[in-house]
Amino acid sequence: MRVVSEISELKKTISDWRQNKETIGFCPTMGTLHEGHMDLVRQSKNKATKTIVSIFINPTQFNDPKDFAAYPKNTEQDLRLCEENAVDLVFLPTVEVMYPPTNTPIQMTIPYLQNTLCGKTRPGHFEGVLQVVSKLFHLTEADFSFFGLKDYQQFRIISALVTELNFPLQIIGVPTKRESDGLAMSSRNLRLSQKDRETATLVPRMFQLAKKTLAGGERNLNVWKEILTDFLLTGSNVKIDYLEVVDPMSLQPITTLQGEVLLATAVFVGEVRLIDNEILVCPPVSK
Repeated sequence: MRVVSEISELKKTISDWRQNKETIGFCPTMGTLHEGHMDLVRQSKNKATKTIVSIFINPTQFNDPKDFAAYPKNTEQDLRLCEENAVDLVFLPTVEVMYPPTNTPIQMTIPYLQNTLCGKTRPGHFEGVLQVVSKLFHLTEADFSFFGLKDYQQFRIISALVTELNFPLQIIGVPTKRESDGLAMSSRNLRLSQKDRETATLVPRMFQLAKKTLAGGERNLNVWKEILTDFLLTGSNVKIDYLEVVDPMSLQPITTLQGEVLLATAVFVGEVRLIDNEILVCPPVSK
């Protein structure tokens, strides 16, 4: 496994691969890797002959400097996991490499997909995501790139970016990897105290309640959301950032519970912000 920090080293390796007709799978990460990230790697290795993992905590996608400062880091463990999972190359750039001084900063946005969910409560976040993934797509020359569906809005936004700007790669969504108690795997979970970690399981249990109430015939959207909100707030240290029901493709709010819907939430458990979502199918109501 090669570990490179400079763009010139990265491009040299990619040039050699291309001469040998290799295909490239790319897994962008912010480090503190876990089994969810390794699922992305396994998907890449099934799809491409070479796999690149980038580890870069991107400052431009944090709207809260405290959140950026507190983001967990464990590079030594990350590299060990990558080597154990036969990653071919790890790109480990510094901020200075990714963002050299410039007088012409570029801002990217896809307003229609960014005006709901995390985009509504984290101004500037997706502009930073679009900026960094665009740079990484160009640098890695990937044929395929893999994103976890826990960040479903991110997956939709990046898919739209690639389609609209004709990037020559395929975006592949990978189902959310969960802990044994149902909590979605996340680097942020490491910041939870033991008590808050137990409280955080209210989130996956809320999705089970959502399915149960739908199966029971509840179709009043406001009542349904109120039931789920009240359940989340049984946690003494929980603050809801948002709990929304949107169309899975447009990410716009819906008015009726029918067909496929995306139930998405972001909650603070203590000071740690967690996100999760599920696409639910509303079963027909028995007459």
